[in-house]
Amino acid sequence: MYEFIKKNHSYLQAGFFLTFAASIGQTFYFALYAGNIRDELGLSHGSYGGLYTAATLLSALTMLYTGKMVDYVNVRYLSFFVLILLGLSSIAFSFINSAFFLLIVFYLLRITGQGMSTHTSSTFIAKTFSSMRGKAIAVTVLGRAFGEMIMPITALLLIAFVGWRNAWIYTGLFILFIIAPYVFYLLKQRDIYEPDLNKKLNTTIYENQINYRRSDVIKNKFFYLILSSILAPPFICTGIFFHSYHLIEIKGWSPEIYALTMPIFSLLLIIFVIFSGWAVDKWSAKDLTSFYLIPLAIGCIILAIGKNDVAMILFMVCAGTTTGFATSIAGSLWAELYGTKYLGEVKALVMSCVVASTAIAPGIMGYLIDISVSLSDQILVCSVYMIMITGFLLWKRKAI
Repeated sequence: MYEFIKKNHSYLQAGFFLTFAASIGQTFYFALYAGNIRDELGLSHGSYGGLYTAATLLSALTMLYTGKMVDYVNVRYLSFFVLILLGLSSIAFSFINSAFFLLIVFYLLRITGQGMSTHTSSTFIAKTFSSMRGKAIAVTVLGRAFGEMIMPITALLLIAFVGWRNAWIYTGLFILFIIAPYVFYLLKQRDIYEPDLNKKLNTTIYENQINYRRSDVIKNKFFYLILSSILAPPFICTGIFFHSYHLIEIKGWSPEIYALTMPIFSLLLIIFVIFSGWAVDKWSAKDLTSFYLIPLAIGCIILAIGKNDVAMILFMVCAGTTTGFATSIAGSLWAELYGTKYLGEVKALVMSCVVASTAIAPGIMGYLIDISVSLSDQILVCSVYMIMITGFLLWKRKAI
């Protein structure tokens, strides 16, 4: 493993920093500013969530077209362009003064951050590596865990010392002048090293034989069962993170508990990304899909019925575990099932669905909160859903 990382460090670093930069387009980061934004613009939970939902749905639709660029455009130039646009979008966010302007910058940050930065990284790595794909993806997605670990605390410090608007400016400048040029340098053409050459050859031959197009994938009946599992963690975690301060208020917990427990989530994500990366290479992403929702289902039950801050800590442990597995599984699963030639096209479809799920969650949960449906009850329903999907996957495991 050490030799693999050492000889491929440039590409692995590039993937790491692309996923790290995507942090500012993720829900957990927006949640840190939710109170300030709603207060200044006079938005309710439902209207704020609705704007976020609309922007993210637009991002999901855009991903259907921009996502397949990874199959045709040089990834070095594509990554650089995406990061430059992400940095500029961060700076633009500091100037929001209306609901319409907020909608626009939400969209820009979601498509460049959550959308294209993450998609470009995972697709490039999945297409580049085969026998060590799980481990390679595990290394690069640590950028997400690193972002979730340090960005909440960094944001709180920036807000305290320079204000929330300047925090977005400094973040954008860091991406523009540090991360984007460095990733552009790292993605120069380089040799690839994978030690298990026999497995690499067999895997490559198999994946070159299947090569599904998007039109083929949507005709596969098992695609929708697997997709229903893949969409559960982003939908549920996004909804809970987005409305975390509302949950904390109604339960009477410490206001800082969300930011302080995010590093726990990230630590568990790191541990299980590494473990699941090894597990994917040893078994397969398809096999792991049948079990990985169980920890999050347990965590949702604990969070819903919990009476003190410890429930949030335990939820973060469970959510980090499932998200760690989900990250490695999502990176490898579609290449295993549908080949790598049109992987960007296939993953663009999946990524659009993921983005759409994260769009719908805040809006639906915000609307239900506004009509007096308890967030705790919503979280319990989510746990029931995951238990049902796990049962279906175990039932159909051999057929998939």
